[in-house]
Amino acid sequence: MKNADYYQNPLSDSLTTRLISAELKESLWFLEFEDTLFYPEGGGQPADKGRINGEAVLDVQKEGDRILHTMKKKPDSPEISMILDREYRDHFTVQHTGQHLISALLLKICNAPTVSVHLGIEESTIEVEKQELNKEDLLALEEGVNREIRKARPVQSIVVKTKEELSAYNLRRDTDKIENIRLISIVGLDQTPCGGLHVQNTSDLGLIKYTGMEKIRSRLRLKWKIGAPAYDDYKMRFDRLETISTLLSVKPEETATRLEALISEKQKEHKMLKTLMEKEAERISHDLSGSVFYYPPLITRELEDCPPALFKGIVKNLSSTRDLSFLICTENKGHLNWALHLPQHKTLNFEEFQQKCLSLIEGKGGGKGPLWQGSGQNPKNADLFLKTFRDICHTD
Repeated sequence: MKNADYYQNPLSDSLTTRLISAELKESLWFLEFEDTLFYPEGGGQPADKGRINGEAVLDVQKEGDRILHTMKKKPDSPEISMILDREYRDHFTVQHTGQHLISALLLKICNAPTVSVHLGIEESTIEVEKQELNKEDLLALEEGVNREIRKARPVQSIVVKTKEELSAYNLRRDTDKIENIRLISIVGLDQTPCGGLHVQNTSDLGLIKYTGMEKIRSRLRLKWKIGAPAYDDYKMRFDRLETISTLLSVKPEETATRLEALISEKQKEHKMLKTLMEKEAERISHDLSGSVFYYPPLITRELEDCPPALFKGIVKNLSSTRDLSFLICTENKGHLNWALHLPQHKTLNFEEFQQKCLSLIEGKGGGKGPLWQGSGQNPKNADLFLKTFRDICHTD
């Protein structure tokens, strides 16, 4: 390949060239051209996208001095027309330059060297050699990178012919290359060996927003929105804040205070409701226990309008009475919740109950005797379910 047009003419969106070689592997063509518009994957930056003679470019990789373009079809014309997906290219030049700027200030402000980078569509991440970073440092970092954007520092590429000449530069990180070393310089701030593509000025980045971190391998992975994703994130948050403030009938700056008050009220209501539910469970349990006049006591009942929390409380109360046997159930959201307590019955076991009773409601469940619980898919058979159980108990 003679020319890497992505370096020489980074603002160019089209190129005419010719095919040098073509190799077919597993139904895909790997094509080399005399010149190329497309940046090959490398340095954390994905390969460019676009079309060659109207067909999509699937991938671009560098192999030694060759740049191979992966396509489904081999061009059938000697004249090759390349068209770049400019929006995709611009997105990743912004992400890559933004990463350089963030990494420079991570080292300067937080003494946190960058270990690895992932550039994404919605979010880019930077892994640093650091186990902790406090909130104040991260806020200062975000403020610092946006200040450098507003300073509109030029971003330049420099080719250094030999490794010895690198000593004249204050590099953020070293390189293994020994000749024709490409440096990216954010003038007055950062100089780093890099083969990727970048914007021409920090002002082109627009906005950078820190969005969170996670610990990984005793390091920190910091999450960032750079450029358009940062603006989109602020717009989304602003729109949601406006919606919430309208729903709460307060000013946007008062939403947090109002929400805290609502949460506190909700917690008090939940505590009060829990107390009332416990008392209601005690009352219903007492009424059910008081309605049994034979021995051994047995309750079989379908409870109506009984939410899960109340049903759970009733089961807890009834099962605390050692000599009380019961099968109770209640319909909830199209299912039949049931609970079986058999402390006295010696002949009826859970296996028999499963075969003769649970099958009627397409039920399942389990537990540890003497208490079993579960649900059934056929609540319409609740009466038959209870009657069959009573018949078995009376037979026994």
